[in-house]
Amino acid sequence: MCGRFNITTDADALLSAFEVLEEHSQISSFVPNYNISPSPREKEISEENLGALTFIPIVRKQGGQRTFEMAIWPLVPKWSAGKIPKFSTANARFETVDQLASFRTAWKYSQRCLIPATGFYEWQIVEGEKRKQPWHISHQSQAVMSFAGLWERSFTKEGNSILSCSIITTQANQMMSEIHNSNQRMPVIVDPELRDVWLEEVPQQVKSFAEPYPDGLLGAYPISSRVNIPTVNSPQCIKPLGE
Repeated sequence: MCGRFNITTDADALLSAFEVLEEHSQISSFVPNYNISPSPREKEISEENLGALTFIPIVRKQGGQRTFEMAIWPLVPKWSAGKIPKFSTANARFETVDQLASFRTAWKYSQRCLIPATGFYEWQIVEGEKRKQPWHISHQSQAVMSFAGLWERSFTKEGNSILSCSIITTQANQMMSEIHNSNQRMPVIVDPELRDVWLEEVPQQVKSFAEPYPDGLLGAYPISSRVNIPTVNSPQCIKPLGE
């Protein structure tokens, strides 16, 4: 799974990393966030409570152009009437994305997106201890990597349009299975040369993305438990343990 991540760069760096022209972007006001967590469950979406929701930048392909937009995380299904579901839709398992009611329509119509990240967090069960050890994971050679995502367009009770998204996960590789040793999952990571394939191809053509990301391309180190608090948003979240 991937329930917490970070984007520690600014809008200009995101535009450059994904080769998106500024006129095709709605993220000019984006600021770095070291501790991104999903919107609260069962939260009604309205103009009054937008500040309590989590918006993240996503890349879609529209009219042959990559575009950057801000979307609510997690995904808000059409049938939920503009309310964050009581069960988690922050992640969608690749193995069942075409089967579950929350995701199958978006998958059927190839509503796929890319979600930028500079790193993500997982918690490791430590033998003999009650607490879990948090780890920070990032790419060894990509300053900004991209998670495979799924987007949905739904509506509030008042009829206002909602763009939302989910991060797609798959089985963990060897490194991640040792860190995320409870569920052994990891986000699907899409390399730069495959981004348009993910965004444009029909569902049958992207099944190979379900393979765990190759070992050796990600790096990881333990961090302090300050990241456990979702409201803590500072560089201290990614500082190696003991520094």
